[in-house]
Amino acid sequence: MIPGLNPKANPADPQVERASRIPMSVPQQRLSVPDIPGFHLHWMLGTPERLAQALKAGYQFVEQGEVQVTNRGLANDAESDGSTDLGSRVTVLAGGDTTNNGQHVSLVLMKLRQEWWDEDQKQLEKKSDQLAAALRSGTPLPGDTGDASQRYVDQKRTAMTMFHPKRRS
Repeated sequence: MIPGLNPKANPADPQVERASRIPMSVPQQRLSVPDIPGFHLHWMLGTPERLAQALKAGYQFVEQGEVQVTNRGLANDAESDGSTDLGSRVTVLAGGDTTNNGQHVSLVLMKLRQEWWDEDQKQLEKKSDQLAAALRSGTPLPGDTGDASQRYVDQKRTAMTMFHPKRRS
């Protein structure tokens, strides 16, 4: 034992198992979190308006203990989960972004049932397909009240290459 070193004040470093070891040369994504089965995870800007919108859409807050966030604090406890929230929600600082009143903003991890996420994506895909069909045909876009009589559409080129969906698996 080293003289003057209190072993209780300086606990031994936890042993890292080979399976959980992350080499220092491997980059780590700051917002990467493991999946929660049955849910789609999304980082939301922690403004009151955005969080209220997410809650109305069916999102729920992810609680600490459900996922492990990359711990980026220099003086943080190595056992901590990396969240910056003082409560039970999983949050991280959003960087240099600030709101209008100068307060720092956090990113809040939220989850949505996977089946709801899939339904939302199908609706977005349907809108995109309608828009692409209108662009391919040269017809006015939905809600477009402008004069389309002078628009040029190269029908041959548009029909061959533009606005066709990728093959879906």
